[in-house]
Amino acid sequence: MMGNSMARRKSSKRRTRRSTSLSLIGLAETLVIGSAATQMVFGTNLASFLTGVTSGSNQGTGFFPNSDGGSRITLPELLGFTSSGWSAERIGGTYNSGMDMQSTIISNMKRNALPSMATAFMAPIAFKFMKKTFRKPITMVNRQLKGTGVRL
Repeated sequence: MMGNSMARRKSSKRRTRRSTSLSLIGLAETLVIGSAATQMVFGTNLASFLTGVTSGSNQGTGFFPNSDGGSRITLPELLGFTSSGWSAERIGGTYNSGMDMQSTIISNMKRNALPSMATAFMAPIAFKFMKKTFRKPITMVNRQLKGTGVRL
């Protein structure tokens, strides 16, 4: 009988310490990819989508929800905000004549899909290259930032 004569092997579990600090480079990479995604679907970058402030619209640069051009969709428009305030009738946004949200998104995707996908594909590669290229300066800055909760 072999039962108890064999010694048990202990599996060594390596405990890795995860950093709880905010990575500025990681955040920048996420924002670039997120902006590419909102450009593809909503026809505007991430900051403009969240704030409703667009540039180069029919009205110029500023906060013009529901009047900034039918191909740009922003979060304030979807929530029913207009330049003059909130309106329940405007929830979901307004679009060019003969267009609705689905057709506007499809139009945006046809126009912006390739550049946005290229950006989303190339951004991680570019950031990885940048991190390797600037490893020493990044390490020096991270040493200075140690204990702040922020790192590059």
